[in-house]
Amino acid sequence: MATEMTLEEWDEQFSRQAGWTRATRQHLYRRANLLRARRVLDVGSGTGMVTEELAASTAGEVIGLDIDPAMVAFARQRGGRAEYRLGDAHHLPFPDGWFDVTACHFVLLWCQDPGRAAREMMRVTQPGGAILVCAEPDYGGRLDYPDLPIGRWQAEALRREGADPLLGRKLRALFRAGHRFGSGTPQVDVGVIPGLWDLATLRAEFDREWGLWERSLAGVVPSDELARLRAADRAAVETGERLVFMPVFYALIAGAGVS
Repeated sequence: MATEMTLEEWDEQFSRQAGWTRATRQHLYRRANLLRARRVLDVGSGTGMVTEELAASTAGEVIGLDIDPAMVAFARQRGGRAEYRLGDAHHLPFPDGWFDVTACHFVLLWCQDPGRAAREMMRVTQPGGAILVCAEPDYGGRLDYPDLPIGRWQAEALRREGADPLLGRKLRALFRAGHRFGSGTPQVDVGVIPGLWDLATLRAEFDREWGLWERSLAGVVPSDELARLRAADRAAVETGERLVFMPVFYALIAGAGVS
């Protein structure tokens, strides 16, 4: 991820992302019977925004794992119920079948080898447990009207930072390919959050969104071109013609996939 943002700014961004996907997470928690889970793992826990929600949704033990020491320290300072540890999604430091529920939120796109991360999540989840991939975007499905190149530029910026902007569409393939337990194939239920932004949200989020875009697109797009695009975007929002659709995929992996 870009390193120029402060931890407080990352926490604000994670909070905004969590707000976009809250209804889907609650649906996945119910399907995974999270309330009865004894042990829960949040992979790529960041500042602990979603981890503490998981902890509030079960009486069991909840562990948040992140590769960034500063993020782990920030999450610990929140003073919540979850435990936070330093670790890599590609090499989860837990025994086979240790967790009833393993979750992640906007994480796999940042993994250098998302297939390995998927296999690790399956490995540490017990037979009969569940893996919740709560949100992974797919910038290849973004629609903008008027036809502004924001999505294409964002996808390029993510690739330059080592992320996969098309990860969302690959979820079923990742976890079916990662299956190595039992004789069956994993049950991978995939869905999409229809991220159609209303005008009120576009107006309210305009400055925060552009602040992030200008940071991530610096060095990718000339500053004068960014300024021109920002003005065109604001004009379209103010006239009410602006449309932004951004698909975010989720998945529930259960049954043979973790047995």
